[in-house]
Amino acid sequence: MKDDLPPMRAAINESKKSKHRFQIGAAIAKGKRILAKAHNSRKTHPIFGSGDYSTLHAESHAIYKAVRQGIDLEGTTIYIYRHNNNLAKPCPCCMGLIHKYGIKDVIYSGSKKSNLL
Repeated sequence: MKDDLPPMRAAINESKKSKHRFQIGAAIAKGKRILAKAHNSRKTHPIFGSGDYSTLHAESHAIYKAVRQGIDLEGTTIYIYRHNNNLAKPCPCCMGLIHKYGIKDVIYSGSKKSNLL
């Protein structure tokens, strides 16, 4: 249980960086070692330059960051935290990425769901 504290703290800190109305942070860790972390954000349209047109979920953003760095995510744990303490369960698309990259455990908003996949 103590191994869960540093990565969950990282997810909490990431959620505070989000400017989205749903402030969500995610951290991927192996033990206490944090491999990647991210928060949800909105992308600006590449042609028109103004207005938000898409949301990048914290979970997928953290996974993409790790994959781009060549980090093997097999057997890791992802921590997800929503800043207003509501449930931050991964959406079906994020769960698909979690499954695809072999992330073993999902811990969200302080409640652990092991071996969801």
